[in-house]
Amino acid sequence: MKRKILFLISNLETGGVSKSLTSLMNVIDRERYDVTLMIISPVGPFMELLPEDLNIISNPVCSNLTGKLSGVTRLLKSAHPILAIGSLLRLMLSASGNRALAGRLIAKMMPALEEEYDTIVDFNGQQQLYYMVDKLKARKKVTFFHSDYAKWPYYYNADKIYYPKVDYIFTISDKCVESLKKYFPSQSDKIKKMENISSLELITKMSNSLPEGMPKNESKILLTVGHVCENKGILWAIEAADILNKAGIDFKWYFLGSIDNLGRYEALIKERNLEQKIVFLGIKTNPYPYLKDADIIVHPSKFEGRSIALDEAKLLCKPVVVTNFSTVGDQFQDRHNASICEMNPESIANAIKELLDDNKLRKQYIETLAKERHDNSSEIEKLYEIFDK
Repeated sequence: MKRKILFLISNLETGGVSKSLTSLMNVIDRERYDVTLMIISPVGPFMELLPEDLNIISNPVCSNLTGKLSGVTRLLKSAHPILAIGSLLRLMLSASGNRALAGRLIAKMMPALEEEYDTIVDFNGQQQLYYMVDKLKARKKVTFFHSDYAKWPYYYNADKIYYPKVDYIFTISDKCVESLKKYFPSQSDKIKKMENISSLELITKMSNSLPEGMPKNESKILLTVGHVCENKGILWAIEAADILNKAGIDFKWYFLGSIDNLGRYEALIKERNLEQKIVFLGIKTNPYPYLKDADIIVHPSKFEGRSIALDEAKLLCKPVVVTNFSTVGDQFQDRHNASICEMNPESIANAIKELLDDNKLRKQYIETLAKERHDNSSEIEKLYEIFDK
């Protein structure tokens, strides 16, 4: 009999967690295990990247509970007035800053599954973790946390109750392991590292199509991949682009990902006469042709757990300029395989300019990354070890 495994995730919108999950689903041995994926809200561009033979389940009540006011309205229309009131209360708690209590409340309202599993893996944390512990049945329960806990402690009051109730807690880098152990010292023995899975073979294959909307021309191509928002450094990037433009550098800077506050950023770009320099490409389910064609990958983030976009850039041996966020040392060494700069527009612009001007340094990074790159699909063995116990 195959071991029955259930994975949980909130949705498959853009972001490192969703991308990591789709990569994992494509490499997991579905001949060896009976794998089911429960998507709380089954939407998002990465849905199309899931394997066709994967068993996917969802529940519209769960989807509506995790929605915003539109979800409350749908609950009322589907004759769930008590749940609608609870969901509204959850939104109010979250807006007031009490995310931990809001997460616990929504988990309590989500309908349970009758089926029992050998192992359940919550790939999101937060309300999915609380739902797994409170409502789902399994011999073993595993949870993931995909960031530096010091940068995302909003659910601490709930996590300190629920982490003791799971068997394993996975995170994605050495720095993230260290951070979790600091916050949850009594759970240190459960905390393990499993890197985001990046398949070199799959990425190389998918990079061979044409990058629509990013034509190759005389300008140097800069590319930033990820959610376009202030936490990911968009304001720094616009200021850095202004510095480069005033210095007479010929470049095009493309941003690939979902966008918050588009109108605000477009106004800032217009004020600085950068309309011909900055291009928002939006969401692309296949970012690899864009990575392949870019001259430099720029990642001006304020914080990360372990950026899957940067791991993928490394696999494609792209020169990188990256800010000095807390976990950057888990992926790069300055002047060895990337240029690590300070968190301000001037440092970002200077690092880009240096790398554009210095062919020798760019070549060094490319050659170093080529020597160091490896397909880390074997990280899945860390889960297999748990499944087989």
